[in-house]
Amino acid sequence: MSDFPSTEYAESGDLSIAYQVWGDGPSDVVVTPGMVSHLEAKLANPDYVQWLRALSSFSRLIIFDKRGNGMSDRIVGAPTLDERVSDIEAVMDAAGCRAASLVGLSEGAAMSLVYAARRPNRVQKLVLGGGGAAGRIPRGIWTHEKLEEVCEVIKRTWGKVGADHHLSRHGPGPEDPEGQEFFARICRMSATPSTMVALMRMASLIDVRDVLPHVHQPTLLLRREGESLEREHLEYVAAHLSNGRCQELPGHEHVPYRGETADYVRAIRHFILDEPVETKLAIPDRRFLASVLFTDLVGSTERQTKIGDGPFRELMDRHDRLSLRQIQRHGGRFIRSTGDGVIAIFDAPTSAVACAVAIRDAVTALDVKVRAGVHTGEIEERGKDISGISVNVAARVADLAQGDEVLVTDVTRQLMIGSTVRFHARGSFELKGLSEAWELSAIAE
Repeated sequence: MSDFPSTEYAESGDLSIAYQVWGDGPSDVVVTPGMVSHLEAKLANPDYVQWLRALSSFSRLIIFDKRGNGMSDRIVGAPTLDERVSDIEAVMDAAGCRAASLVGLSEGAAMSLVYAARRPNRVQKLVLGGGGAAGRIPRGIWTHEKLEEVCEVIKRTWGKVGADHHLSRHGPGPEDPEGQEFFARICRMSATPSTMVALMRMASLIDVRDVLPHVHQPTLLLRREGESLEREHLEYVAAHLSNGRCQELPGHEHVPYRGETADYVRAIRHFILDEPVETKLAIPDRRFLASVLFTDLVGSTERQTKIGDGPFRELMDRHDRLSLRQIQRHGGRFIRSTGDGVIAIFDAPTSAVACAVAIRDAVTALDVKVRAGVHTGEIEERGKDISGISVNVAARVADLAQGDEVLVTDVTRQLMIGSTVRFHARGSFELKGLSEAWELSAIAE
């Protein structure tokens, strides 16, 4: 493979993420692949190599295997969406990439949308190829029963020639036995049957439609005329982005390097190069997607009256130290103390929820109870403080929590699909000062 770039590794938490850099063009492009991926094994496919060479002819192209896939670290089960999103940043950092256009393919589209909202100053443009903002179950394409049927077939047939499972339709047909053998081999090298089943369940449940209003970069949604992803969903995504548009291409193949590859590359090249991207992005660096955590001491006024101002101040100092330790441990950023609680922000909702639970458990040593609320949305930095409707939502959610309870909004819950955290629905609530009803869930023990 001397004609190809070497495979490097980026550190994403405790995991190693495999990536390659192709070309040395004037702008960086990061490709987030779909479910079936293996950086080196796929190089045996001339169509795939031609696709990479075409994209890298006008860019410095960065591609990677997501955690759980290909040459990246394998895991048990499926990663959460926000864990996979963090892999994008790890690869960009390792490749020395400050900002890039993202090309999200298939289920990689949702990852790219979330990262663009979370890091607006690092994403210049978005191309979503054959993927949108929601999996088949939220879109009403599959039932849960249908998903389990598909998963059972994958368990029996994964990596076999001529397999009759959902993903096999993206490979060569019976008229190309050699191509089928190659595709079956890539499937085997991409993931084990049990991992692929876990990934299929996770991808089918993804729903990041609530993130769309927070994505401000120019976005192109590509779909081949005959592929199964329905046009209506992409039109919905484009309509809910501040700067999105759809484009249909000829053909029926879901995989971009099969079929009329030239049309696909031409569309991406024109979109990325036709409108020059300024070094200073138009999106304010101070606004970004984050998970906001509010905690509140239950019965603080009564406790202060009972023990007096001095002992209560000492109690809160100890409370704040315990809380700060957990915020730092979970990768959060402490914003400020509220007097009887704390405010913190996190990149990932899983980290925010894990921190809330850890704070709740830690302060039991002080013989107190806290309640917590977590909401994921766009916030604005104001010096060392934060502001925005999302901050108010998190505060209102915390107000509704009971003692020792962690409440989250539905967008936070949706972004945690694939995690081991279990939720139970608490119902629909009116939040003070906000007109719409909000669906809230509590962390189940």
